[in-house]
Amino acid sequence: MPRTSLNLLVLFLVPLVLFAGSNPKKAVAVRTPVAPKIDGVLNEPEWKLAQPLSDFTQRDPDEGAPASEKTEIRILYDNEALYFACMMYDSEPSKIVARLARRDDEIESDIVSIRIDSYHDHQTAFEFTILSSGVKVDILQYNDAQQEDESWDPVWDLQTRLTDEGWIAEVKIPFNILRFTEQSEYEWGIQFIRRISRKQERDQWVLIRKSESGFVSKFGHLVGLKDVPAPKNLEVIPYAANNNRFLPKSPAYPNGRQLTGDAGFDFKHRPSWLTIDATINPDFGQVEADPAVLNLTTFETFYPEKRPFFIEGVQIFRFGTFGDPGAGPGLFYTRRIGRALRVSAPAGGDVLSEPRFATILGAAKISGKTLTGLSVGILEAVTNEERATVADAQGNKSDILVEPLASYSVLRLRQDVLENSNVGMIATSVNRKGVWPAMTGGVDWTLRFLESTYRIDGFLAGTRTTNSTPERIDGSAGRISFNKDGGEHWRGFLSGDFTSKTYNINDIGFFRRPNDHGVVGQLLYRDDKVTDWKRFWNASVTYHYRTNFDGVELFNALGVASDITLTNYWQFGTQAEVDYGLYDDRETRGMGLYQKRQKQSVYVAVESDPRQAAVGEASVRYGSYKGGGRFALLNASVELKPATNLTLQFALTHERRDKEQAWVSNSSTPLLADGTGYTIFADRTTRDWDLTSRGSFIFTRDLTLQYYFQIFFAKGTFENYAVMTSADSFLPYPTYSRPDFNSLSFHSNLVLRWEFRPGSTAYLVWSQARNGEVGNFATPFSEELRNTFSLPMENVLLLKVSYWWTL
Repeated sequence: MPRTSLNLLVLFLVPLVLFAGSNPKKAVAVRTPVAPKIDGVLNEPEWKLAQPLSDFTQRDPDEGAPASEKTEIRILYDNEALYFACMMYDSEPSKIVARLARRDDEIESDIVSIRIDSYHDHQTAFEFTILSSGVKVDILQYNDAQQEDESWDPVWDLQTRLTDEGWIAEVKIPFNILRFTEQSEYEWGIQFIRRISRKQERDQWVLIRKSESGFVSKFGHLVGLKDVPAPKNLEVIPYAANNNRFLPKSPAYPNGRQLTGDAGFDFKHRPSWLTIDATINPDFGQVEADPAVLNLTTFETFYPEKRPFFIEGVQIFRFGTFGDPGAGPGLFYTRRIGRALRVSAPAGGDVLSEPRFATILGAAKISGKTLTGLSVGILEAVTNEERATVADAQGNKSDILVEPLASYSVLRLRQDVLENSNVGMIATSVNRKGVWPAMTGGVDWTLRFLESTYRIDGFLAGTRTTNSTPERIDGSAGRISFNKDGGEHWRGFLSGDFTSKTYNINDIGFFRRPNDHGVVGQLLYRDDKVTDWKRFWNASVTYHYRTNFDGVELFNALGVASDITLTNYWQFGTQAEVDYGLYDDRETRGMGLYQKRQKQSVYVAVESDPRQAAVGEASVRYGSYKGGGRFALLNASVELKPATNLTLQFALTHERRDKEQAWVSNSSTPLLADGTGYTIFADRTTRDWDLTSRGSFIFTRDLTLQYYFQIFFAKGTFENYAVMTSADSFLPYPTYSRPDFNSLSFHSNLVLRWEFRPGSTAYLVWSQARNGEVGNFATPFSEELRNTFSLPMENVLLLKVSYWWTL
């Protein structure tokens, strides 16, 4: 871009960005000589030092109207903590919804929520939500609350109490769980939210209208904090675990059991504006198993991170590339560290011993944010060398390398610029013993202007990896997106992106495919005005066009969608989509282009009133292919709340695909006239069933019992085999056949969690897994169920205790 044009662009954007304003509302914190007792009784004289905040406004259901019930919040502080006295008056206190739940489960309930932007960067907020039953929900919000980290579990104190006038929440938030740099006087962002469940009313201290975009950037201001020392505490959480694994007898487990004991610790220190996190020999035994899926595509299945050490601080390390910036593809995918391992037995032989995961010897993170708005994230992790012992058909044993000693390094920087905007960079390196390092790097940006109504974001990244030669291979990718996030009715975006043929981040990132470029655009109309028949309605149209760098058209898709919420809080959604894309350049698994069939589909969904004791949801998607083949996906779920401390959830998914033309296999044996190998396709018919259930029984807010189970069946059959002679031409191949497949699995977790003191927990976990292939495509459902529970099972009984203390 010529320098003159660049200067004109800067002159145009800067005023737009600077136009963004901040809310003038102010809350005053008053220093208290004596800390109030956190008991849910507001009888301490210190509370009278603070003036109550009471001017709340409805966001739902009647936006802009005064709150229907009075709310008063007072704020005190000392050198240790912030203190909040929240009085939620209610004209019908007997109708307050006060249900128990496990921590971080924001169920349908009366709540009050405190949001604190202690960075005062207008992008990051520490959320402290209190259910009227006393349950804690603590979440770290970032990117102006577009993304959240629900795993953040700091140590803070609260007590609630139901009264004849409403309900009370008395809260203590220690400064050591917030992030800020020491100053003589502070000004932070702050917001308060109240929800009255039976009225589906949501009140805000600072009203953020539905037509506005942004959230944290619209907070009011907390003032009055003076001479508060920045916390420099040290937290240590040692743990000990006993793991008993019972599984079918095999050469690897001749006794059918594996008994192990383990110990390690987590460490956190804040020497200044930085936070140092470290873990030695972490244990993730209480983490729920990944669900079973049927993946017949050429793309890897994405599973979200569930391990606490890697989730905390994600707002700094996140570098999204394509799709949802909060999940999915990105330059840093923490599940590459300590990944699951699988060892295949030699032909006719056995696996005698094998590792299940790459053992994480240790990991450390440094993260923080300076007064000038520079966010810093540094991560280093080391995984152990893993080996397995196998025996061939003759019984000869050998020791094989499964995973080399490896280190993973990440450097992430992001600088706040202008108003509520940022630019950043990332650099990563994976060093495996005996292999050249795999490296990635990139820059990204998010620029918001006109009070966050408009946004320009994107990234540019490069990779350097090694193939088996070894030869160094460089690749690149990028995206730029223009977005309208606010406005009374019209919103939308236009995005363009590319990935080169040699782009590869999967040593430490997650990415589905290289070699493409395209555009995606959406125009959306929304109506938030409540009428006598609806509360919310929107409609959108989306277009997606994509080709590869050889000029092959991959996607040419058009979709329309609409959602509506009625006055009784029932929700309905519809969608229709057609894809005219010509080719798939991956379906043949490296044997050329395949001309895919045109696809069209429709979708409808309904969800009932979430206030009821039973909440249902159902959806169906039906589609077909030009020239033959069809599919249907049905989902149904129900949430039952039979008691204030019991929640049960059941979800059933059934997918049917009939005569879907699909790849079967490749052969290098010459068959065609040109003397080359060939690809076999067939009409594939599949069925899969997925029954998943979760539930929780809450003894107290600190003692909970949770369960999870999934029963999954997936089967398929093939017919009408043909050899592909060109992208759209096939010759019948009746002599070829492939057997049916029928995969069955059952996974379950039962977790008793006891927080016996703040920050210290004990887990007793029982998990069971059954996996196998039994039957064929004709096997009836009832027999599938019997076969699943007759499969060999693996049981794990785990006891883990961790103890938190601060020095």
